[in-house]
Amino acid sequence: MRSQLTDVAHRWTALGDEDPLWAALTNAGKGGRWDVGEFLRSGRIEVDAVLTLLSRRGVSPTMGTALDFGCGPGRLTAGLAAAGFVRVIGVDLSPTMLAKASEIVDDRRCEFLLNDGTDLTSIPSGTVDLVYTCRVLQHMSPTLSHGYIREFLRIAAPGAIVVFQLPSEPVDGPVGIVLKLLPTAVLNRLRKGMQMHGTGPAVVTRLVAAAGGVTVSIEEDASAGPRWRSYLYVVRAMS
Repeated sequence: MRSQLTDVAHRWTALGDEDPLWAALTNAGKGGRWDVGEFLRSGRIEVDAVLTLLSRRGVSPTMGTALDFGCGPGRLTAGLAAAGFVRVIGVDLSPTMLAKASEIVDDRRCEFLLNDGTDLTSIPSGTVDLVYTCRVLQHMSPTLSHGYIREFLRIAAPGAIVVFQLPSEPVDGPVGIVLKLLPTAVLNRLRKGMQMHGTGPAVVTRLVAAAGGVTVSIEEDASAGPRWRSYLYVVRAMS
């Protein structure tokens, strides 16, 4: 598992060195096309949408400490702080991504930590009011992503909210068949090194329950792109 994490770290450190904003959110295309202000504003828009969803589901979090897992250049870290969280911790395994985050995010409520382990031992148990991660777990093997989901529930305070996005499988039809049949090495080249992995909702909900969480809702989500079925999981840590 450690070797898997090392591969992920090398991949995202290289992407962070090459074009960190595009690697974090490919909407604007590659080659430095993101305006930094627009990039950060997109994070606030996304966070506001998540908080609105949580309010509709009746599980609005305490606005204390939030964790942005796989923070990259800090787009969502800054968005969480702008939304009103008192303290926001952005963790990532890429030094180049964290360097960019420290450069473009100017907010004392935000702190950025290198987390290059298969757990989150730098975060004490029961101390986080909201965990949020999107477009992150999909890029690592289920062995790693499932371990981090368990860690999210460990660090969550009683009654805290954990929100994470994870694809399940490629879509049906010709595109999905091709994705399932192509060798991993070919897919990696096509995806510019961004591997894609999925886990079905039934497995995820069992994992959440075993880790001490309650799945509040499973929302259809488009973050993985049109070639994958993807879901946003809203989970509450048991009191």
